[in-house]
Amino acid sequence: MGNRLPYDFGRKAGEILRSAKPIEERLREFSGELSAWLGGGTVSVLLFDRDSEDFFVRTSTLRVAPGAPEFHFPAEGTLEELSLAERRPIVLSEGRRPENSRKRGTVLMFPLLSSGEPNGVLVVQTVTEGEIPEEKLSVVTDAAVQLSDAVGVSLREESAALRMTKIAAINEAGINIISTLDLSRLLKLVATSACLILEAETCVIRLLDPDTGKYGIREYYGMKTEGEQKDLFLMDKKAVTIVLKGGEPSVLVRDASQEPGWREFAGVARTLACIPLHGEGEILGTVTIFDKFPHKTFFPSSFTTEDLATFGKFLKYAEKAVVNAIAYERNDRLKNLDEATSLPTLKYFQERLLHEISRAKRFRRRLVLMICEIQSHVPSGSRSRAGRADWVMKQVAKAIRASLREYDIIARISESKFGMILPEAEDGKISAIPRIKKAIAAEAEEIRRRARDARVEVRFGHASFPEDGDDHEKLIFKSNILKN
Repeated sequence: MGNRLPYDFGRKAGEILRSAKPIEERLREFSGELSAWLGGGTVSVLLFDRDSEDFFVRTSTLRVAPGAPEFHFPAEGTLEELSLAERRPIVLSEGRRPENSRKRGTVLMFPLLSSGEPNGVLVVQTVTEGEIPEEKLSVVTDAAVQLSDAVGVSLREESAALRMTKIAAINEAGINIISTLDLSRLLKLVATSACLILEAETCVIRLLDPDTGKYGIREYYGMKTEGEQKDLFLMDKKAVTIVLKGGEPSVLVRDASQEPGWREFAGVARTLACIPLHGEGEILGTVTIFDKFPHKTFFPSSFTTEDLATFGKFLKYAEKAVVNAIAYERNDRLKNLDEATSLPTLKYFQERLLHEISRAKRFRRRLVLMICEIQSHVPSGSRSRAGRADWVMKQVAKAIRASLREYDIIARISESKFGMILPEAEDGKISAIPRIKKAIAAEAEEIRRRARDARVEVRFGHASFPEDGDDHEKLIFKSNILKN
């Protein structure tokens, strides 16, 4: 092949690049043909990512182990950047060589431009016995132009196809989202759809709690362990703070390890995008996605400004749906809200328990159901007997809420009982339950101190999914075995 005439390669290159084969196959064939025609050496096609300003290897004659991570490097200060920025080939040839050396190393770089857009660089490293003839360089230059056209067309087609696919996915998800009034089901749908459309690994949704004024986590989608979730939630909290207090319309972190202020989270997630949910003249919440895994890849790549725009379009549907669902939930809860403690009642608790058990099964996570019974006797005063009991329950409810995590669920399920659901409780029996018991016991002691001669007895029961049961009936039965 090394003896072919120059025009043979030019024609062969054109045939390869104009064929109907997939672009990856055409690039591999082109690179192999060029390397063979030059008598050996490596040929690589580097594409330029305008968002991250990195070059990454699209194809190469270098041998790469299967499943190896995508190779990329910053463009700034490189010869590849110079070739692309000044839109000219670069030829580097050895100057000083030992007198007995008959070989010469040469590096060639050709900018890949299409419709005025800088798409990448063709890089060739080869060894010859002398200078590469001008006519041969001319043929490679012409072949690089053909390569530029093929790459440009392919990138435009890929971008258009991806855009159409995502628009179709957004519209399809949007129809389901808009028609969902159950807030818990809606948030789960938003989280899973966001990850599917944006190729994200994880999603965290926070909503404003009108009682506390805080933005608490209402939905989490992902496969992180409990310890990893804590770090992820801290990373999310930083992004949310920037949106809420800094007034930013969005937060985009392309690479946490490279961006000032985010390096502490480099081992948590590489990239994130956070956008607020607006409604009724205020920020209702935030949606954050983490770590982009494109199709058939095993290592996270960065979210781009185009991803951020797509994310924003998708969330326009979610905003309208969340406003409707919050209004529906508010009206429904007002009908099923305990007046004394302002906590949801049994009906809401049962619905959430079924939802959380289903979620725990789907993601193979633990869940703890906890029951707390309060038996109290407060000496008569200005309050009625029922009023005295409600006062005790109100005080205990405050203590329980303060000891729970943002996304735990609490309800007053009977006159004397509270029910608690602790999702993602990987070490629930070790840490969560004793902490909650201690908080309630401390509040009971405070009630005794404030109301002389008051008697307050507290009994607890708990059950863990899946150890103590795999359905709500078994968990409720086990958790109602109460002990002091």
